[in-house]
Amino acid sequence: MKKIYSTILPIVMILCLAMLSSCSGNSDETENGGTDDGILRITADKTAIQADGVEKVTFTVKLGTKDVSEESTMNLILVKESGEENLDYGVRAFSTSVPGTYVFKARYYEGKAMVSENEVTVQVAPVSGGTSYYHKLLGMQFTSVGCQACPALSTTLKAIQTEQPGRLAIASFHMDFGGMTDPMSTAATNNYRTNILGNFSGLPRFFYNLRKGTKEMISIKSQIEEELQKELSNYPASCGVAVESVYNASDRTVKITGKLTSNVTNTYRCLIYLVEAVSYTHLRAHDNVVRAVVSTSLNGDRFNGEVNAGVESTMQRSYQLEPGWNVDNMRVIVSMLTTLDGGKTYTCNNVNECKLGESADYLYNE
Repeated sequence: MKKIYSTILPIVMILCLAMLSSCSGNSDETENGGTDDGILRITADKTAIQADGVEKVTFTVKLGTKDVSEESTMNLILVKESGEENLDYGVRAFSTSVPGTYVFKARYYEGKAMVSENEVTVQVAPVSGGTSYYHKLLGMQFTSVGCQACPALSTTLKAIQTEQPGRLAIASFHMDFGGMTDPMSTAATNNYRTNILGNFSGLPRFFYNLRKGTKEMISIKSQIEEELQKELSNYPASCGVAVESVYNASDRTVKITGKLTSNVTNTYRCLIYLVEAVSYTHLRAHDNVVRAVVSTSLNGDRFNGEVNAGVESTMQRSYQLEPGWNVDNMRVIVSMLTTLDGGKTYTCNNVNECKLGESADYLYNE
């Protein structure tokens, strides 16, 4: 009997220790039995979408077992043959209108920068059909009367508009600079600069379609033309824009109607600017001065519900012009915005413009 006890006792003790270990766990084991190895990994809820600019991939990024997908120090990296493109911090969704193969990895900073050990490949299939809308770009120029280098950008933009008529709707945002107060500055200028376009400091600067981009466009014509072509290739228009404006001279009020038709059912926002050609001095003229952002938000005002494919939607806004604004020199710019990252940012999908008091119909490719 003693021999049997001496044989069984060690076995029982081993089983008890094993049970205690499995119940208590240790610092390297997770509740689900996985190991918290501190390695950054990226996964996706799907790896195939349609190139409609609407269907999206949502990524999950984990450091070991810690979900850092929405942390302010996490960003996705789009891996291209030409090099890597960093998406905005905190962005975890991706949509596109361009078919192809897209490869993603992630970067996270916690005391040091870490890059995911793996990549995720997303296949984007083409979408057939739809109206071929002419793609006009919103060009956002940042300038100041105190900026000695800024006229060079204006000269470049005029040259591009002459060579590619009808391709750019330019809105020029003025700001105080170089110790000088700019009489044409608005609060919208600084809000765009700090909150939407990367908090840049130097002038001049130029942006397409409310997109920060990967290059600092200043005044080099070849670079601005190259980025223009990239914008057309990488972000094709899925909607058309028409504009109607009616001016009442008795109270200096303009009523603006932005009209939208779309190839896809999507969420859109309507952004309206009033711009004026201003002769500041006998030496300098400013052709595209933004006098007012008529929309209530710098990211435009959202249409009620989704805009259905093939159905026209409209948005109407009114604005009373300030004394001193020359109606004959003013234009209305209407942009339709969409999101490609789940609502973190909004960019211009297409734009149209007209002289204040007049109208502009939808534009189509010939």
